[in-house]
Amino acid sequence: MAGPSLQVRCRAFRYPVAVDCSWTQPPAPSSSRPTSFVATYRLGVAAQGESQPCLQPTPGTPSCAISDFQMFSMVPYVLNVTAVQSGSVSSTLLPFVPERIIKSDPPEAVRLSPVSGKQLRVQWEPPQTWPFPKVFTLKYWIRYKRHGSAHFRQVGPTEDTTFTFRAVRPQGRYCVQVCAQDLLGYGDPSDWSPPATLLITPSK
Repeated sequence: MAGPSLQVRCRAFRYPVAVDCSWTQPPAPSSSRPTSFVATYRLGVAAQGESQPCLQPTPGTPSCAISDFQMFSMVPYVLNVTAVQSGSVSSTLLPFVPERIIKSDPPEAVRLSPVSGKQLRVQWEPPQTWPFPKVFTLKYWIRYKRHGSAHFRQVGPTEDTTFTFRAVRPQGRYCVQVCAQDLLGYGDPSDWSPPATLLITPSK
């Protein structure tokens, strides 16, 4: 008996160490038996390709990690997730190319500090989940707005982890966020970091 299909997604926020995948399934009819999952992956869409396990913490965990993959492969990988519950079985296939699903976590430790004159310095750190920031460099965008403004303004990209705004207004409260993307433009930009705010006071 076929069960409901899964919603599967994969993201390479730990590139090039791993591709992380997770899935959800529609609510099933009431059953006391938990659902177990079998996750495998292979290189190429051909069914006869050799499959490898996508590592799960437990069979009931709706996530897995792929740590053995070829970088810059022109052939897509295929993830196969099979759900088993109360005699019903359903399999879902998801093709992906690792470089196309790169999306780092947001930058961390965003902090603001006033600089002499009418300037505002922004500093941040690469996400801790990004394994090798000095080798696989990220580029960053910074968006900001003054309290009361309807829209953000955006600057970037920059490879630095600091940026200085000039000619900010005294007595203005500024909100700043930072996002990151692979330097070469693979994948998608990260979500924006949590906002950092600072009230600019006139220098004495």
